[in-house]
Amino acid sequence: MSPIGITLLMLMGFAGFGWLAWRKLALVARLQPEVRWDHPAARLKAVLVNGFLQRRMIAREPGAGVMHAVIFLGFMALLARKLQLIAIGYHESFVYPGLAGGLFAALKDFVELAVLAALAWAFWRRYVLRPRRLEKNREALLVLTLILVIMLTDLAYDGFRFALFSASDAGIAHERGFAFAGSAIAAHLAGWSSAALQAGYQLSYWVQLITVFSFLVILPTGEHFHIATALPALFLHRGRPANQVPAVDLEAMMADDTDPATLKVGARTARDLSWKDAFDAFTCTECGRCKDACPTFLTGKPLSQKWVHDSVKHHLLEQREAILAPPPKDGDDPLPALVGPVIAEETLWACTTCGYCEAACPIELEHLPKFFKLRQHRVMMEGEFPHELKPVFEAYESQSNPWGLPSQSRADWAQGLDVPVWTDASQAAEFDVLFYVGSAASYDPRGQKIARAFVQVLRAAGVRFAILGAAETSTGECVRRAGNEMLFQTLATQLVEMLNSLGVKHIVTCDPHAFNSLANEYPDFGGHWRVEHHSQTIDRLMREGRLALAPRFERVIFHDPCYLARHNDEIGAPRRVLGSVSRDRPLEFELHGVKAMCCGAGGARMWLEETIGTRINVLRTEQALQRAPKVIATACPYCAVMIGDGLKSLNREAEVVNRDIVELVAESLQGAAARPPLH
Repeated sequence: MSPIGITLLMLMGFAGFGWLAWRKLALVARLQPEVRWDHPAARLKAVLVNGFLQRRMIAREPGAGVMHAVIFLGFMALLARKLQLIAIGYHESFVYPGLAGGLFAALKDFVELAVLAALAWAFWRRYVLRPRRLEKNREALLVLTLILVIMLTDLAYDGFRFALFSASDAGIAHERGFAFAGSAIAAHLAGWSSAALQAGYQLSYWVQLITVFSFLVILPTGEHFHIATALPALFLHRGRPANQVPAVDLEAMMADDTDPATLKVGARTARDLSWKDAFDAFTCTECGRCKDACPTFLTGKPLSQKWVHDSVKHHLLEQREAILAPPPKDGDDPLPALVGPVIAEETLWACTTCGYCEAACPIELEHLPKFFKLRQHRVMMEGEFPHELKPVFEAYESQSNPWGLPSQSRADWAQGLDVPVWTDASQAAEFDVLFYVGSAASYDPRGQKIARAFVQVLRAAGVRFAILGAAETSTGECVRRAGNEMLFQTLATQLVEMLNSLGVKHIVTCDPHAFNSLANEYPDFGGHWRVEHHSQTIDRLMREGRLALAPRFERVIFHDPCYLARHNDEIGAPRRVLGSVSRDRPLEFELHGVKAMCCGAGGARMWLEETIGTRINVLRTEQALQRAPKVIATACPYCAVMIGDGLKSLNREAEVVNRDIVELVAESLQGAAARPPLH
């Protein structure tokens, strides 16, 4: 072997990789700071579980997940092999010593054969089965081919090495005794001339190492850069719920000493993105899993987070010199705006914030934060947003609800129910929980039925509860996801002050959106309460033996609300509740649980017209009807509206019943409190 040759090869490989990687990472380092080093133990656990063990990949897609895990772990295990090959470049008879070397040789052969099997599956899947989300591209073919060459040449190298040296070198002979694949190849080379064996030995060695270092240089140039950045991305994940919008310090931004020329909220240009936003763009594997159940993509809207990452990545590289230059002191950034040239306006507002893209991503890239920042800037700094949102914002400002109905009528839904109202801190000892009704259940006729049913169930269970009545205000969840952070914080501060002044400790709500905000976002504003979704409350009351239910329904299918299942990992409670009111096992959508498709109402989309493609709620309803249900159950007042409208659009509302799970529970109560059944 040639020490000079191997030295030059290593220098060129590492220098090429380092230079190309630095061109990207230098951009990352120039963008907005973010703290991503807290809770190191939890971060390392995420790397171990979802990185090395590939849990997310395997859990969501077992076949492809196992294939990817084998290839990944194969690479990790074979790093030691490449170190051995480099050492052989300087000392030809180098072997790992003793029993450890023999066991390593056996493990190496096993891993290489496993990788070859995984590669066969990868080629078959990509080029024969052709999943819709996998787009043909030359890079994927090139990378798979390079891996194949590395595996085959390594096995061939062992065969030639054993055939040449095992008779004369005790160390190599010992290794051959364990390396079953290499030994088998060497046995087939018996009878070859020494010159032919030497040529094969040299060729397989150099082809393998040249391929390895070529692969190293190629990595930073495309989607397979994730081989180097995926594990860091897992470590650097924000570690909070997917739909917890980071609080913006508006008071600091609008302080008296703040230069108006430098005042910024959200993101306008690439310079306003965080370094993690850019890191994610460069790390995206382009696997397309984010599209599998994305409601906007499936219904023909111009949104794919894969495309967004790709667009941002190319934009960063195109604007590299401008980004690396010192930022302008006058606040007039020469960089082009992201919305329009890079991310289309209709793409920005198509997102329902359902979070499927993040839940599906095998390396936990963060898709939603960029959209929140872009919406914040468009709304608060430029006053640009879909025209349908203008009356919604005004309604929240004047009446604290999106319908613009009088605050005084907020409790009209409870007429005749004699529901107690929590008005003073002295009442804290009288009530177990506060029933936070929310705007949908307060004003929308469909939601009002849900609220009335929940009152019936709470009373049947003997729960001491109260409502805020006309004093209740909105959580502002909708306006926050629409980018109006100022209005949200005004509403949040107001509601936190009220709840804390009343001595509230435990809140239940029928609205997953309110549940998410109260539980995950309001702590940033001083709201620290025990918060339950009504499915969790009913499940708890059942387990405590406080509800007597009689199964009354058949062929019930459950639609998981995004803000319950995906954003808060609550899948079991509603199913246990449905199991108690169903005569048979509840049905499941093909896309359910964390994979459930959104109804289309989230992210302020409830108030926006769908002018492109298929209506999301119609497609979701069609998915339910494929299972021939008698009842489509929901656990969200917005989902109830969307699914109900879907049934009407398909002219199936006379055949299939749409109910919230609490309505089914109320209709299944045993005794005098029960309402008449549906059928």
